[in-house]
Amino acid sequence: MRNGVQIMVAGIGSPHGDDQAGWEMAREIERRKYSHVSVKLARTPADLLDWIEPGRDLLICDACQGAGEPGSIHQWEWPCGQLDEIRWSGTHQMSLTGVLALAEQLGRLPQHVRIWAIELHSNHSGESLSAAVQARVFAAVEAMCEDISNSVSQGEIEHA
Repeated sequence: MRNGVQIMVAGIGSPHGDDQAGWEMAREIERRKYSHVSVKLARTPADLLDWIEPGRDLLICDACQGAGEPGSIHQWEWPCGQLDEIRWSGTHQMSLTGVLALAEQLGRLPQHVRIWAIELHSNHSGESLSAAVQARVFAAVEAMCEDISNSVSQGEIEHA
């Protein structure tokens, strides 16, 4: 185990419809009260630039479109060319991939970055998640918790 492994979980989203999925996953991780995990909620990927540190592993939670069936869970490790083909939830002025590339150029990107996403059911702007997405939040969080446990026991986030 690497001493002092610190992980930041960043949920990206908004209070509208399925765009809440990233926030819900991050909030559920926060409820687990890991001593080595900090959780932040972002409205845009650009918010990450204020928080990320090279010495902390980074797990990003978001909703996406174009990666599979509604409610499907996806994970990618940065860098990954497939991410350029995915549309992310919300109306981000700067894309998630653009923010990660910029952080890398600035020397601020952590060595281990994993992105977890749930496929949107719809872009509806209602107050709650769709049933398809809500049903999968818990499964995504369980997989993320396994990721977090592996990062501590093996000193890093495992590579897929």
